[in-house]
Amino acid sequence: MYAAALVIPFTVAQVWALLVLLSLEPLHGLAGQAFLVILAGSVVATVVGWRWVWQLGSERRRVRARDEMRQRAYENIREFGPENLREPRIRVRS
Repeated sequence: MYAAALVIPFTVAQVWALLVLLSLEPLHGLAGQAFLVILAGSVVATVVGWRWVWQLGSERRRVRARDEMRQRAYENIREFGPENLREPRIRVRS
């Protein structure tokens, strides 16, 4: 949520800047080149910002899942005792 709160205002600002540039000048010569540079920068910045938001959310899910797995492992140890790998509990039929 924090990351989205940072990225959304910058996305709006980028779109607003592009709309202002479009309304002020016809796209001939240097103004057209400036528009393309600003458009490319806006697209890159927006994509990178939203990718960061997605990765941050994914990281939180991974941390939450890891913590849940640890909790289940502790519960299993409490219920069944620690595992001794040298003496397996299940006998193999020969």
